[in-house]
Amino acid sequence: MARRKPDETQAITSLDAADAALVELAKLDREMRMIEICLNEDIEAARKRADELAAPLREKRRLLESALTTYATASKEALFKKGKSIKLTHGVFGFRASDELKPLPKGTWKEVLGKLNGMAAKLAKLELPGCIRIKEEPDKEALRKLPEDLRAEAGVRIVGKDTFYYELKDENVAVKAA
Repeated sequence: MARRKPDETQAITSLDAADAALVELAKLDREMRMIEICLNEDIEAARKRADELAAPLREKRRLLESALTTYATASKEALFKKGKSIKLTHGVFGFRASDELKPLPKGTWKEVLGKLNGMAAKLAKLELPGCIRIKEEPDKEALRKLPEDLRAEAGVRIVGKDTFYYELKDENVAVKAA
């Protein structure tokens, strides 16, 4: 490791010298702030330019995702006889089993909210999570955690559904691009 001479400090021996040091410190701080401001402006300009360059790519991606979803949905019976996904050279697409919370048939979320308000004491007694948000709407995540009988009493059910997905194999794309 190379030797370095320690920095020599300036000796301040008077109030005038201390005042001059404070002025110099203020100037240095101002210069450093200006450099930081310039840096932030450059970063913001680069971010804006990157967003402008990426916008058409995002739109093209959105359109391709939409087209892939439409194709998979329209051809669901023919494509997914043996399984819920199809593996291709550059990725996988298909449908995942998922569920969503819905009111019972002919029920509404407003009715569910009314029933939950009536059940508040019962839920608290069972030490179950609060199922109503402050915004006065049913808390669907909390409702998912309730036992089936309490969900039914609240007028809610869980309905299974298939949600479209796809996964890309980036390594194949990188090899073809090279």
